[in-house]
Amino acid sequence: MTALYSGTLAEDYQQIEVLPQDIIFKLAERFAADKFPKKVTLGPGTYRNGDGVPWPLPIVQTAVTKLVTNPSYNHEYLTIRGDAGFLSGAAKLIVGDEVAASGRIASLQTCGGTGACHMGALHLMAFLEKGTPVYISDPTWDNHHAVFRHVGFETVKYPYYDPVTRGLDFEAFLKTVEGAPEKSIFVLHAVGHNPTGCDPSDEQWTKLAQVFKARKHFAFFDCAYQGFVSGSFEDDRQSITIFNAHNIPMVIAQSLSKNAGLYGERLGAIHVLCESADDAVRVTEQLKTDNRKEISTPPKFGAAIMDIIFSDPALMAQWKVEVKIMADRMNEMRIKLLDLLKSKGTPGDWSHIVKQRGMFSYTGLTAERCETLTDKFHIYVPPSGRISVAGLNDGNVEYVAESIDKVVRGEV
Repeated sequence: MTALYSGTLAEDYQQIEVLPQDIIFKLAERFAADKFPKKVTLGPGTYRNGDGVPWPLPIVQTAVTKLVTNPSYNHEYLTIRGDAGFLSGAAKLIVGDEVAASGRIASLQTCGGTGACHMGALHLMAFLEKGTPVYISDPTWDNHHAVFRHVGFETVKYPYYDPVTRGLDFEAFLKTVEGAPEKSIFVLHAVGHNPTGCDPSDEQWTKLAQVFKARKHFAFFDCAYQGFVSGSFEDDRQSITIFNAHNIPMVIAQSLSKNAGLYGERLGAIHVLCESADDAVRVTEQLKTDNRKEISTPPKFGAAIMDIIFSDPALMAQWKVEVKIMADRMNEMRIKLLDLLKSKGTPGDWSHIVKQRGMFSYTGLTAERCETLTDKFHIYVPPSGRISVAGLNDGNVEYVAESIDKVVRGEV
């Protein structure tokens, strides 16, 4: 923002720079205003069912009914830390029962995954050496750099994606970790990398953990898609499990927006894994102090919903079933899109669509082709070529494949 000039308030406001809109939200606005009957949105990272509409999870609806029919439920403030039952369940989900029970975790409820990233960045800025670099994958979620720079960090891109293979460039990634200054911070996507859909294997995570240990690096895990890759909460936390086994200091930013479908409830948590229970107490108090300055107390409704689910084994079991339904449908759409492109003989190798996992596919479509898809075919794709596989369904995947084929061939 440009510096404000002295004068009347109106005169000062006239000097404020008009900043560009967020690309994904801008696309969403264009999609909403589009009257074309076959329009398709593949931009937002929100799950859609086979009919192309939001899917309020049945298990969440069950919990909501239990909540609103409970005569003791009220709308009082939560504590500064948040809903204790939710935080306990969220910690178990992300690190497992044994680690969660160790007392070494400092947890704080946040306003979604973005809030978790912000609070984690704020915490590290206060306690790590000034000038510590923050390494962020290239590419990454659009907001990562902004969140860390907002609290005063300098961010550095580390190589992650190979545009030739359209897969993970692990050797370049590892080399950067090895060459970074000791005690650097690395922002890591725990599972379902956004935007590429490319994750390290367990063996590669182990190798990374070994180098982190040797170089004394700090891991900042962003986990927004647990369950969306394998369909299993347990399997999708392997990166964190491996790093914890190597005693790597870490912060975990966790979101329940995707796997619980609670997007608008802004439900997240930050977990700091400490060396001892005493350390966890101190860190918790610091997090609470920070939260008091930021929002005082977090939102209540979404946390109360998840507290009900976390505390009931039968509801937890059903939630796991529903998460697998979402993961399986997205994987099926990957296969269908690839099969259709193959059947049309679309120029190029599109096998990366099924090799990538989770909610997103980094298609390799150029910004120009994405613009053509949006303008000419009413298929809304951001310039990066990242598509949300959850936006595909049996009713639109043929049209999407046909349109991609025409754009790639230049038949527009």
